Amino acid sequence: MVKATLSCLLLFALPATAWYQPAQPSAANALGRLAGTVVDPTGAPLSGVIVSLVDPAGTPMVTTTDRLGLYSFEGLRPGNCRLTAVSAGYEDYVDEGLFVDPKALTRVDLTMRIAPFSESVVISEKVTSASASTPEQVFDPETFDALPLPTDRFQEALPLIPGVVRDPEGRISFNGARPSQSMLLVNGANATDPVTGEFSVELPLKAIEEVEVNSLPYSAEYGRLVGAVAKVKTRGGTDDFIIDYGDFWPKPNFRDGTIKGMRSFVPQVQLSGPIKKGRAWFSQGVAYRYVRSRAFDISSGGDERILENFDNFTQFDFRLADDHHLTTTLSFFPVSVENLGLNALNTTQSTPDFESRGWNLAFSERYFRSRSVIETMLSVKRFDVSAEPKSAETFARLTPEGLRDNYFNDLTRDSLRVELASSVSYSPKELLGSHVLKFGVNAAYSSFSGVDKGLPIDLYAGGVKNQRIDFEGDGVVEGTDTQLSLFAQDDFQIADRLGLDFGLRYDYDRLVRKHQFGPRVAAAVALDSTGRTVVKAGWGVFFGHVFLNADGFESYQRRVETRFDGSGRPLGTPTTLTPRIAEEGLEVPRSTTWNAEINHVVREGLQLRLNYRERRGTNEMIVDRVVDGSTGSMLLSARGESFARELDVTMRFTRGDDEVFVSYARTQTTGDLNGFGALYQNVRSPLFLDNERSLYELDVPNRVLTWGVWHLPYDVVVSPGIEWRNGFPYTVLDGDYLPVGERNRGGRFPNFLSVDVRVMKGLTLKGRKVQVGFQLFNIGSHSNPRDVIGNVASPRFGDLLNSVDMGFSLRFSLGS
Repeated sequence: MVKATLSCLLLFALPATAWYQPAQPSAANALGRLAGTVVDPTGAPLSGVIVSLVDPAGTPMVTTTDRLGLYSFEGLRPGNCRLTAVSAGYEDYVDEGLFVDPKALTRVDLTMRIAPFSESVVISEKVTSASASTPEQVFDPETFDALPLPTDRFQEALPLIPGVVRDPEGRISFNGARPSQSMLLVNGANATDPVTGEFSVELPLKAIEEVEVNSLPYSAEYGRLVGAVAKVKTRGGTDDFIIDYGDFWPKPNFRDGTIKGMRSFVPQVQLSGPIKKGRAWFSQGVAYRYVRSRAFDISSGGDERILENFDNFTQFDFRLADDHHLTTTLSFFPVSVENLGLNALNTTQSTPDFESRGWNLAFSERYFRSRSVIETMLSVKRFDVSAEPKSAETFARLTPEGLRDNYFNDLTRDSLRVELASSVSYSPKELLGSHVLKFGVNAAYSSFSGVDKGLPIDLYAGGVKNQRIDFEGDGVVEGTDTQLSLFAQDDFQIADRLGLDFGLRYDYDRLVRKHQFGPRVAAAVALDSTGRTVVKAGWGVFFGHVFLNADGFESYQRRVETRFDGSGRPLGTPTTLTPRIAEEGLEVPRSTTWNAEINHVVREGLQLRLNYRERRGTNEMIVDRVVDGSTGSMLLSARGESFARELDVTMRFTRGDDEVFVSYARTQTTGDLNGFGALYQNVRSPLFLDNERSLYELDVPNRVLTWGVWHLPYDVVVSPGIEWRNGFPYTVLDGDYLPVGERNRGGRFPNFLSVDVRVMKGLTLKGRKVQVGFQLFNIGSHSNPRDVIGNVASPRFGDLLNSVDMGFSLRFSLGS
């Protein structure tokens, strides 16, 4: 269990008032200087941004940023000023209370946020620039504060994007790709599990500045993925001391009409401020998370999964010189889960207890030179996991109604990743238009070692044991990989109405000893002079994640299967399946992706987007079941394929600060079901079936999504979220635990419907901003079963189980 209590939070919160020192007034006759850089959400400099300043006397000043995003104002009177930055395709930046210090340079660096959903389309009286590379969605702290998030994790907001769905275990699929096929970056560093490729970092929500999701990452700087990229930028300190408290309101656990302890408790504290004004700053975020999740329709034992974790994130920013910045971050995020995977088919005794211990240390620096920015990043990540059965002696028992008695796999694994990256962004003089060139190199070393041992499993049907599975070998596994990547990218603005992005990426993986080249290109054109209609298209070759545990695949245990007759006697010789890598070796997973979309401003406050995308994957790692009499193999090869297509229509309504999104997505996702990443997750399935090419487990043909943020009088904010979709497909098995018909074609769960809402009221208490409110989940308690008894040998065959009731919780947060 994670040893973390509220005292950990108070340790940071109590000294807050002692650290605060008000700014000293300046001499009235002194003049000051204001300067800074303007960058986009990726950190690239923005040129041509109109920056205006109104000094304390009401005198306006206007300038524009140069090719490096630099701006400056001289001869400023001391006092509070109004700073504004405006650029087509980005939200206006406004600071009403900027204090100019005449004794020193006042430095204000701005990050311009992409206008939500506008895809760089802005209604104006002049020609609007067309940008080919823009994120699908950007979430900022204000949005996170408004959205109904069950446990205050940034991952819980991602399914609000069309094409992003979440399975009952919380794993996320982007546009038909498996969870391990997308990329998570935190301040530019890879934040996925070095072994499985899945998201493996937890951050305090209050420590996050923004989360940007790009479902079509055509920029060549993004690699090791065939799905989407989610980029997290954390909050740095400023010259003002800020303390921000998250939700300190424990949620009671209502059971049988009474309160039985806490259902969840997710307090957070975020502190930030100057170490030395104008030169060094700190930012410290801590969060404790305790969540009890109930599983319904449990046949025996307990019915709660208990999660406990402690997230810590520390950041130091240093301005070593006006053109040299250094950032250091340290995070650690231990997690403990009792009864991981608990559902109506797996009782508490047959689920593992899971722990992970992770930390990440990163250094990044930026040099600003004439027309260029040089960035260097070094990160070291440690991520260790364990998934242990409840007992080391008891056999697991698989029945047509699910797993009983014990869990069957004992996993302990330690992993390490060291990553070094450097890039140069350069804006040359115009040549047939404006260019932003970016070149980069990335080198990474990853390793893991551990023990992966299976316990015996008895398979029953009709109360009679018909099969037994044993595992042979010591289960000691390890692997290493060294990766090298190079990329070159040109964001080419040919004219105000035409943009072209093209790049080339080179990847090398020592594990498979393959050299890969991936070209990518994207274009955008505004069809009219006002920029009301923009057409975009893109095409690219992507190379995915090479699973680190594939290096040690032949060290995995052998699987021995013994069948029995009705009297319990063995039928013939047991079949032994030995892990083996195909003779032709392995390849890097490859996908070709293209899309076409149109963005149209119907009228002021109403925007429409129509997008079609298609992805074809090859060389994917799969494990085939190859049997010849009593011998056989679990054959790992790169013969897997996949296909995904999606058509989505999204409308965005805005009025003032209010906005509402409505989207419909039509998708199809198929591929080989015995994907290596799907079979060798941290939590395993007891069955090893023949590979088939069929529907993916998270295939959703139709999905309608609505969400928004409404600001009502009296500082009330209402944020509804409605999701309707088709249910996931499932497989039907017979009494011998073999598929009846095609896998994932046995049926679908009923259509899913969830109506959620968060309502918050702002108050001012002794000069501090207080927010109180509540959130409701699954209003109306719509039946959304998550489990099905899919074995025809069960008298309960076809029963749909484990639907979640309506949830309610109070919210309370305190700002500085």
